[in-house]
Amino acid sequence: MNRPTDSRDAEERALAQALREQAQQEQTPDVSEALRKRIVSESRDSGVGYVVVQVLLLGALVAGGVWYFWR
Repeated sequence: MNRPTDSRDAEERALAQALREQAQQEQTPDVSEALRKRIVSESRDSGVGYVVVQVLLLGALVAGGVWYFWR
């Protein structure tokens, strides 16, 4: 079947496509605010105390593994 070449059909298809694209953009969440908050919280956690605790935890994990396998 051939589609009619009426200009209104082309306009309707273009309008429908534009409406679908607009609806898709509205459904896409804006993550910039959440990302900014996460960056702020992670940069706050990157202080000296946080790094020391992480190093101690890693050291304890390695020491536990060595003790387990040598035992």
